[in-house]
Amino acid sequence: MKRHYKIIFAFLLALPFFGCESDDDALVDLEQVQAPANLGATFQITQDNSGLVEITPTGEGAAVYTVDFGDGSTPAEGIKVGDAVEHVYAEGEYEVEVTGTHINGKMTSGIQPLTVSFLAPENLEVDITKNTDGYSVSVSAAADYAAMFEVYFGDEEDEVPTLLMLGESITHTYAEIGTYDIKVIALSGGTATVEYTETVEMNGPVPAPTPNKLPESVISLFSNTYTNVPVDTWLTDWSAAELEETDIEGNDIKKYTDLNYAGILTESTQIDATNMTHLRTDIFSLDTETFKVKLVDFGPNGVYDGGGDDVEHEVVIEDMPQGEWVTLDIPLEDFTDLTTRAHISQLIYSATPEGETTVLVDNVFFYDESVQVPTSPVNAAPTPIHLEEDVKSIFSDKYSDPAGVDYYPDWGQSTTYEVVSVNGNEAIKYGNANYQGIDIGEAIDVTAFESVHIDVWSGDYSSIPFFLISSGSGEKSVNLNVTPNQWNSIEIPLSEFTSQDLNISDIFQFKFDVGTAPGGAFYIDNLYFFSESDATAVTLPATFENSSLTYSLTPFEGADSAVEENPFQEGINTSNTVVRSTKTEGALFYAGTTLQLDGPIEFNGNNKISVKVYSPKADIPVRVKLENNDDSGIFAEVDAITTVANQWEELVFEFSDEQIVQEYSKVILFFEIIEGVAGDGSTYYYDDIQLTN
Repeated sequence: MKRHYKIIFAFLLALPFFGCESDDDALVDLEQVQAPANLGATFQITQDNSGLVEITPTGEGAAVYTVDFGDGSTPAEGIKVGDAVEHVYAEGEYEVEVTGTHINGKMTSGIQPLTVSFLAPENLEVDITKNTDGYSVSVSAAADYAAMFEVYFGDEEDEVPTLLMLGESITHTYAEIGTYDIKVIALSGGTATVEYTETVEMNGPVPAPTPNKLPESVISLFSNTYTNVPVDTWLTDWSAAELEETDIEGNDIKKYTDLNYAGILTESTQIDATNMTHLRTDIFSLDTETFKVKLVDFGPNGVYDGGGDDVEHEVVIEDMPQGEWVTLDIPLEDFTDLTTRAHISQLIYSATPEGETTVLVDNVFFYDESVQVPTSPVNAAPTPIHLEEDVKSIFSDKYSDPAGVDYYPDWGQSTTYEVVSVNGNEAIKYGNANYQGIDIGEAIDVTAFESVHIDVWSGDYSSIPFFLISSGSGEKSVNLNVTPNQWNSIEIPLSEFTSQDLNISDIFQFKFDVGTAPGGAFYIDNLYFFSESDATAVTLPATFENSSLTYSLTPFEGADSAVEENPFQEGINTSNTVVRSTKTEGALFYAGTTLQLDGPIEFNGNNKISVKVYSPKADIPVRVKLENNDDSGIFAEVDAITTVANQWEELVFEFSDEQIVQEYSKVILFFEIIEGVAGDGSTYYYDDIQLTN
């Protein structure tokens, strides 16, 4: 709304205040009260060519209003809040001035434009914008000869229209996601109207922000980012709320409705948060005013109200922001009465208004703030598994790259460029990013390839739009979904670009676009096009992806292993199939699994073997043993140590030059191979066994 304000200080008659001297401190200093604000008016014009307009003054903090009609006639004074005044206009455009007066005499004026025409409105233009909360829309409109607009939002039967003034924008919030028809009617002083209808789909909020804490510093109750500990229930039978398990774009959430209080129970597996510093919870709500978080520790005896050793404390968050994800990072020291944290068994959420709120919850976990999140990759990106003859490389240490590639063309970007070495492996760092291109130097035909591969690391972005650019058909993008602070190996079928009508016979550029404002950093490595090879024998690299091959696995001494679907398609390993190896309860410490190859390993000067592993434990030894097919006395073995838990990582096993002169046709893997340590039922996964240098 286009309004002009002026502040006027007026002198009122002295008003008598009664009260004894002891009450002086309770009196309000009216001079400190702000002047009225946001002065304007709504109009109702009679559609009978009479020019009769009903004017209702609006504003904040006013006791009475004065309306100057803007046509030279006598202003109307003393209009009470909520009352209206009528005035007859000739056709024309007017500036109606509304002045609001506070009881302390301060006055503010605002101008509201008014068009009075007996012609039908023309050239109606309506702007409907869906807001970021996923539940609300903002509507504005303009039309020649229009005095005002009526807006129907389509979510009520017998809906009373909302008035929309010229130059104004109004916002409406829907109670539920769904599809709604918004109708805008332009009104003038005549009987004819013009209207516009648009269908909008309200999809609710975007997913909660992806946490960037390291897995080893986290005890997670609920998050797609981490492995969660067991939770007995997310809604106890003594709760006063309803719970729905749902998701936003594939990201799981808990949805509490009619929330008064909701109990979450971890009594069966009590949480020891002694070494944690914070509790995190992400919440989204349109109607929560106050949100409360209570932790209850059952004490050493593990029983509530049994012996008097249980403790609890509740943290209260006032004035909760609405319509956006709010990350609550609560220091555990704020739970001052929670004097022990070794047996946490209850987490209780409550909210006001009691029993009337809806709250979405995600990313509930304890974490240790002292464990620093890396700002750059510590380990190199995983070694690509594809054969040179199946690849067209753009940037990779493993393959040959075209000589004419420009990894930092000048497109006016803020992004900086640097080639960095990560454990001896080159990667590209793009910092202060907004957008960034790569110019191949020529147009290449990639129709013979199936996919494009890229490794990405970032502590700042969880999604990066990635473009292929054709010299003839323009550019199309696919989002790179990034788990923060680790390498992500991403393979995109080229069909995801051709389905958008991109011609891939003349690709000459790539682009990354993270937004117009300069921002964070991301690293890339191993950018190449590829097709899967038509392997006819089980050799290295062994990817376990080829359904036409038989992968002969022989577990022994209490190991249980099989090729299965990858349960953790994330980070550096998004492949479909992997080897699961369970070291069963009581298995011998040297229990392992043998992979039989169809011929001897051809080292060709490479003396390292890399394996992607997923272990529930960090800091345990993993052994790779190579064995001759006919003589088990001819073997070589090397150990490596896992560095993370519940996350894919690449371990590299370096053999000596003397060891690789022998012939080996068996690859044997052992997990937690520590003498005297029997199996405990832990399950491990491994994939992509290959030679590397």
